[in-house]
Amino acid sequence: MIIVEHRALRGPNRYSRHPAMFMLLDIGEFEEEPTDTLPGFTDRLIRLVPSLQGHRCSVGSPGGFIQRLRRGTWVGHVVEHIMLELQCLAGMEVGFGKTYDTAQPGIYKVVCRYRVESAGLFAGVEAVALVESVIADRPYDLDSTLEKLRELREKDMLGPSTASIVEEAKRRGIPTQRLNDESFIQLGYGAKQRRIQATLTDRTSALGVEIADEKDRTKRLLAENGIPTPAGSIAFSLEDAIRVAGEIGFPVAVKPEIGNHGRGITSRVADSREVALAFASAKAICSSVIVEKTLTGHDFRALIIDGRLVAAARREPAHVIGDGSSSIAELIDKINSDSRRGVGHERTLTRIEVDSMTERLIALRGLTVADVLPEGERLDLKSTANLSTGGTATDVTEEVHEDVCLMCERVSRLVGMDCLGIDIVAATLDQPLDPSSSGIVEVNAAPGFRMHLEPTEGQPRNVAAPFVEMLFPSGLSHEVPIVAVTGTNGKTTTCRLISHTMKYQGATVGFAGTTGVEIDGVEILSGDFSGPAGAGIVLRDPTIDHAVLEVARGGIVRRGLGFDGCDIGVLLNVGEDHIGNDGVEDLEELALVKATVVEVVRESGVSVLNADDPIVVGLREHAGGEIIYFSLDPENETVAAHVAAGGVAVVVDRGEVVIRSTMPPVQVLPVIDAPITLRGIATFNVANILAAVAALHGLGTPIDKIRTGISTFHSSATQNPGRMNIIDFGTFKVIVDYGHNVPAVKALGQALPHLTSGRKIIVAHGTGNRLDESIKSFGSALAEVYDYIIVAEVDPRGRRRGESPSLVKAGAVEGGHLEANIEIVMDVFKAVDRAFEIVRPGDLIVVQVDQVAPMLDHIMGHFALASRAVAGGVPSALDSSLSNPRP
Repeated sequence: MIIVEHRALRGPNRYSRHPAMFMLLDIGEFEEEPTDTLPGFTDRLIRLVPSLQGHRCSVGSPGGFIQRLRRGTWVGHVVEHIMLELQCLAGMEVGFGKTYDTAQPGIYKVVCRYRVESAGLFAGVEAVALVESVIADRPYDLDSTLEKLRELREKDMLGPSTASIVEEAKRRGIPTQRLNDESFIQLGYGAKQRRIQATLTDRTSALGVEIADEKDRTKRLLAENGIPTPAGSIAFSLEDAIRVAGEIGFPVAVKPEIGNHGRGITSRVADSREVALAFASAKAICSSVIVEKTLTGHDFRALIIDGRLVAAARREPAHVIGDGSSSIAELIDKINSDSRRGVGHERTLTRIEVDSMTERLIALRGLTVADVLPEGERLDLKSTANLSTGGTATDVTEEVHEDVCLMCERVSRLVGMDCLGIDIVAATLDQPLDPSSSGIVEVNAAPGFRMHLEPTEGQPRNVAAPFVEMLFPSGLSHEVPIVAVTGTNGKTTTCRLISHTMKYQGATVGFAGTTGVEIDGVEILSGDFSGPAGAGIVLRDPTIDHAVLEVARGGIVRRGLGFDGCDIGVLLNVGEDHIGNDGVEDLEELALVKATVVEVVRESGVSVLNADDPIVVGLREHAGGEIIYFSLDPENETVAAHVAAGGVAVVVDRGEVVIRSTMPPVQVLPVIDAPITLRGIATFNVANILAAVAALHGLGTPIDKIRTGISTFHSSATQNPGRMNIIDFGTFKVIVDYGHNVPAVKALGQALPHLTSGRKIIVAHGTGNRLDESIKSFGSALAEVYDYIIVAEVDPRGRRRGESPSLVKAGAVEGGHLEANIEIVMDVFKAVDRAFEIVRPGDLIVVQVDQVAPMLDHIMGHFALASRAVAGGVPSALDSSLSNPRP
């Protein structure tokens, strides 16, 4: 088998609302050999992965997948189930998977859910290897694969604290983005966003973190304010440490002044010999070492969020208790056999690992792991009671005395932290602390939540809830509306119309599309950003309060959407473009890809659909939220039925843009007052206006603001670069337009006769990654509209140089165009120069543009030459919308 493509779809996609792995798999010879024809395959697979017997598959009950194997299914389907099961066995529960056939025999699309991208990719590769091994009756090291998957999980999966915050945010409808490979997370979008790193927030005091990190500074701050802390001081040498220990009396605790996760800490140090070992351990972490009195009692952790105690737990470090016959190593193995224990954060409890800390503590007792511990004797294996090192926790939140609660809340204010873990040693927390034997031994910035979320015993506490409430207080709006626009043609113009109009409401709009990324009207990046990368840039910007996102097919297919949900989803049209690319084999598949945008519209949102496009209307069941249709035909049957049923639609009626509903019609503006319609002759832009009006109405934009926005938006190089930009050279005109497919050529062709009575000259280029027939159809469409065709090449996109222009020419000739009036000029700028050489008064040149800015600069160079050649010059028309075109 050959993996042809393999990638992560990180956002909602054609197959799932959730992140999913996509694999294009060539099963080769096995297309003719389903599983029931492979001798012994099913039995060997079950022996290797017996948990597959729980898979239901399409049968719908446990064992269903095994039934499918015995009846016969294709190995691509088997790979799907193995991808899922490998992740589950490694502690990453996933359930969704599906295998799709394609038009090519033996080629399958295998899709399955993942939780950790690196692990999902690895699981896919190993699933293929495992199936091949079982077919060939070769050994396969499943344990090694699972070990590697667990390593990837521990390395790349969010820790339990961060994960709980993310899940709580999602539960409240707050979107999340992971900003790096660690725990740096953005909650919310734009100006409403908050950022966290684990349990640190973007408003956590840097000074507070510094105080918490410096243990001696913390102790002095607390002691000066009447908070009980253990006696002790800093030691810079072993002699100092032994002296301090002697002064305060054994047993003592020795720990680095700055450090975390219990590294270098030794408690209950009983004599000078042990001080020497403990000091060396602490010194390896920090040059300054604290020696302090060991307090008596239990280890407690209090969690303070936003100045309020929300949880408390009694913690026990990983330890063993002797039975008089088992070695320390055997006792550890018995504890690790508990089904609740796993690797890292795999399960509720973590396996106890014998590391350098454990070896040091055992050595302090004069023992080794091979020694037998006397019955009833306890041996601590870790210096701290962290769950991540095998410790346990018991919830005691309800037991905390009011005085202790107030003390902890006061500590958080003294240190100045919005989220703080306070470590207390005391006999109990249900009484005020006894300063002679108990106190606060440490405070922790970025405290872990795991012990509270999943205590070993006692009531679980959803401490993520008060944390998220602190960031996003109830009753306040935390939303940044997202408008997402997709379709075959018109996306950029519609997006720019919406963005432009929103400014009249005082909105700070982030826009991403095929021309670049703009924040509040200022271009910050140029190029094609119509995929998830562009959406991410906009949604991460901390100044925007509205986002308008152009969503192209390629981004959806290759990576999924760059957002989980939107408030307005616009589906303009579905035309025959990109067929044959990225596994999109027909118009139906293309429609389903584009429908992803309206599928993720929130329940409270609006899907805007083109009632004049039967394919779009057919996707209405996929649309989320309320539907608003738009149509150029005031008698459109879909619109009539929709409005009669209580819906809303935007139509053109007697030359007016009108919003129809069960209420009296609302007149927005006359079509001729919208500059981009060229007084109504550019019907494709009339349709774009209807879509924009529907989207703006769905957002609740006042009609007067919509009217103002639409009437002040021009097809100029500044407001809508590369989209129907008309440059009047005085005796002839030039149009710069992005239209690159058959529907776009035909739409523009309907407007051109109103703009010129002379020849229509086109400088065009084919798109190399299209099918041969698609490129020839493009040429044939050009033949129907233009009198003279000049074909260039911008990017071969995998074809031989010159192949695409030749196909365009062949299509034009087949479409009936005179071959003598077709030229191939490979360089696009020289092709434009050639058009200027042959242009005559009254002609019109259309330039199909790819890179807008360089081409506009080139054309304006010709404009400058023409201006100097004409007495008095010609007024610049680069920003003219041609409101009154001459016939």
